Amino acid sequence: MIMSHKSFLYSLIVTFRIENIFKNFLIFSPLLLSNRLVTSADFFILTYGIIIFTVMTSICYATNDFTDKKKDLINKLKSDKKTLKKNTIILLNFFLLLFLLSLYVFTSLFNFYLIIYLVTFNIYNFFAKKLFLVDIIFLTSFYIIRMFYGSELINLNISYWFLLFFISLFLIFSIFKRMIQISVNKLKDKNNKIINYSIKDYPLLKKIVFISIIVNFFTVFLYLYELSSPNTFTFLSAPETRYEQSIIFLSIFFLAYVTILVRLINLVFNQKIKQDIYIFVLKDKTNYVLLISYLLFAYFHIS
Repeated sequence: MIMSHKSFLYSLIVTFRIENIFKNFLIFSPLLLSNRLVTSADFFILTYGIIIFTVMTSICYATNDFTDKKKDLINKLKSDKKTLKKNTIILLNFFLLLFLLSLYVFTSLFNFYLIIYLVTFNIYNFFAKKLFLVDIIFLTSFYIIRMFYGSELINLNISYWFLLFFISLFLIFSIFKRMIQISVNKLKDKNNKIINYSIKDYPLLKKIVFISIIVNFFTVFLYLYELSSPNTFTFLSAPETRYEQSIIFLSIFFLAYVTILVRLINLVFNQKIKQDIYIFVLKDKTNYVLLISYLLFAYFHIS
């Protein structure tokens, strides 16, 4: 039976997730954290990039939901999630391939990172997510690929400062994702049908989080030192590295970042979060209050 245009359009719309759209704003991060002026041309190119990535990742998420539909029935974080039918998933993926092909042929918005993301997703979806710790590496890579896609669109080099900071940050969040799944579903051993983790893995996951925090914070400290002593760590920099920032402002912003991250760590470690970590961060009013308070303090202190 052939799907009607209205039915296909509806299926495409329901695959979209609000948290997915916010994740794709990472495409803007290389530009915003560089010393390049934000031009209208770069803004529109990256906006189109967000739309493209949102279409692609939404179909990928729908495909993942379909392949996980049996285990999601017993996953308390996803038990109420609706999945599309097999024929719809096949049609959406066929549409995605045509969509990417049209981008390659007719636009300058295509680059190899779109293919890297798609290949990485399929390896994760059909194989890697079943492998202990390997799945976390893949989850982290999805965010980094978004950033590389954005930087490639506007021909902007990414520095090692940037990579070290965000790889360690998203490694932490990827581990949070698994820890929340463990706690919410009360996974006492690995003989469960949801993920290849259990409460017994908590100590190891906590150690990885602490190591990632050390790398993350140490990267920021080195960057702040580089601001006060330029050309100290040039091997970590790129030509577009932003060095004219106020150390005082960045230090206050870093305190806000540390406060929010430490709070999240405490909540996850004590099993207080009962939903996906990204949804929690988007909805948590306390984080917004803390961030706005620190920014206001920094603004009035500097001015």
